[in-house]
Amino acid sequence: MRKETKLKALLIIATSLIVSSCQTLHTNDPTSIAFDIPDGSTLSLNKNLFIGEGNTHTIIQWGKITTDKEKDLYNISCSLKMKAFGPRTVQPDTFKIRRTEDGQEQASGPNIINYFTEIYLHSDHNSDIIKLVCSAWADKLDGNFPVSAMQKTLGDYFTFNFAEPRQ
Repeated sequence: MRKETKLKALLIIATSLIVSSCQTLHTNDPTSIAFDIPDGSTLSLNKNLFIGEGNTHTIIQWGKITTDKEKDLYNISCSLKMKAFGPRTVQPDTFKIRRTEDGQEQASGPNIINYFTEIYLHSDHNSDIIKLVCSAWADKLDGNFPVSAMQKTLGDYFTFNFAEPRQ
């Protein structure tokens, strides 16, 4: 092969790799990290959820209510956040998922990161509910977790209802 032909072939391969790396991964599988909750999806609270006195959130881990002090930071926990302080009980409801955001912040030392997903919610009945935040500390090489892991953490308190993705 001539040098020009090799150079052209190398340029085509490099261009293809650059273009393909810019495409976002998309999947309809909630067990995949690449899954994005489709627009129009909802989150249903299936049973009463108690908010303790002086709190604006409640925490669920391993399908059970827990506290900030008792939660295991290295396993996923989810916190329902609201504007008004408790004590009170939030009744079952279906929330529209307005948007989701994945993020990370340094948690402990140079290698432990707090990975989190914020799910912004809207309800016609519980207007002071802001969002559900799921988080876990992990090594900086681990990364965020899939929606299916959040569902497992929420147990039977909440259920995701995914809308059909737009084509």
